[in-house]
Amino acid sequence: MAGWVDNWNGPTGIIAAAGKGFFRSMLCHENKIADLVPVDVVINLMICAAWRTATARPNGIIVYNCCTGQKAPITWKEFVTQCFESMRKHPVGDLVWYPDGKCRSSMLTDLFCRYTMHYLPAYIIDTVNWVMGKKPIMVRVQNKLDKAATCLHYFATREWKFSGENTLSLFSTLSNKDKAVFPFDVRQINWPLYIEAYVLGIRQFIFKEPPSSLPKARRELKKFYYIHWLTHLLMILFVWRFVLLRSSTIRCWWYTMMDILVRILRLVPRLNL
Repeated sequence: MAGWVDNWNGPTGIIAAAGKGFFRSMLCHENKIADLVPVDVVINLMICAAWRTATARPNGIIVYNCCTGQKAPITWKEFVTQCFESMRKHPVGDLVWYPDGKCRSSMLTDLFCRYTMHYLPAYIIDTVNWVMGKKPIMVRVQNKLDKAATCLHYFATREWKFSGENTLSLFSTLSNKDKAVFPFDVRQINWPLYIEAYVLGIRQFIFKEPPSSLPKARRELKKFYYIHWLTHLLMILFVWRFVLLRSSTIRCWWYTMMDILVRILRLVPRLNL
């Protein structure tokens, strides 16, 4: 079943949290090859490798690497971008914020973003829930997500090159029927379609949201989109008004530019005549 998933392990929990809007930053070198492999591809290869070993009886030990880095590469940046595109196309309900975020290669930048974008909102939400008599859980959730992301740091900041020639050779020995039943040729993976099915699976099997709830979720996403960009605009205006304009040089430059702009606007009616 395309997209089927029954646990929060691996990237599933992080993607689910990003889809809800409360996971927005991760330490990751976005231009490195992710070398992700769908688990059913690995299982198909294991079955066929066991069959080949039992029937061919090779003299030595043959190593079958199940990898996509050389034959169907996808970078972390591409993976994250496509995940967010699918999450905005098929949003989940009860959003905390608009789903958005990015990989950050600097440990200090990522640390700053984690505390401002993850933990600060989590403490605010938990405080509000505590005042309203509800159970505060967001800080605990962020702690779990932080541990999961930390486990991925080693792999998301490095890159390896594995040879998959033995695997492709094994696939070529299968009959057409077996190739259809046990597909493990990673060159056949369509990453955009796979990631979209993955996100839909998380939505349906992890969050238990049926496809019929999509129209309502999309309306909610649209509201958060406008709030998201309004918040950005207000932050820019705040920084400009109370931080940058404190500098006399920037203030002088700003007034000069405004004066030039006003003069140009006054000339427009005359030019039309």
